Amino acid sequence: MNKFAMILGASALALSTIVISAEAGDAANLNEIAVTTASNIVYGDPEEGGIGYEWTVKMPHHGSVEILGSVGGKSSFEPQFDAPNFGWTHTSDWVAVEIEADAILEIEVSRQSGFYEMKVDDADNSKSYVTAGGELYPALSIYTGWDSTTEKEQGSFNPAGNFWSTLEFKAAEYSKLGETTIVYRTKVTPGKYSVNIGGVNAVYCAETASCYKGLHGYRAKFTTYHEN
Repeated sequence: MNKFAMILGASALALSTIVISAEAGDAANLNEIAVTTASNIVYGDPEEGGIGYEWTVKMPHHGSVEILGSVGGKSSFEPQFDAPNFGWTHTSDWVAVEIEADAILEIEVSRQSGFYEMKVDDADNSKSYVTAGGELYPALSIYTGWDSTTEKEQGSFNPAGNFWSTLEFKAAEYSKLGETTIVYRTKVTPGKYSVNIGGVNAVYCAETASCYKGLHGYRAKFTTYHEN
């Protein structure tokens, strides 16, 4: 999947807003902004092997990062899977988060309309774009640790508990009553965390509805700050 992110005041230092683009855009034409790099956010895996992380993010004790992307509408809850492994590893997004100091971590995930998803034609390798759906009912799961040993994108996983020995389940948050924005907040200590972003559209959408299938855009904001 193709993503881009915005760093907004990424640390206590006076950093300018930085955008990383990976051949993607949204209705605001953010894909036209010049590509730059930053030391505290990387597109892709933090290391070779393991989960197919879409993003790697380092969070200081006070900062904010936004990521835009698209995930399967039922990537956190596929009714055809057997319990407890209801999530799709390859249609949801994984974020490798590194926390640098004791902080409150807040993660907000909301639906995002107008996100362009790149398609590649297997026959001639040509690229085209389609607009992802904007009807996501979001979900997130957070685990302690990063995975660098598991074979990537192997079907199902447990979005509400332990499933790989390299990660330890911490919490999950999801749209319980049809909310289009969810917020998770917790105290964190320095270390590595894995965050999965997906959707639970199957809970609310009929199988014939446009919201049930396909990819749907999201906006995820990661914020750290001191406890009051």
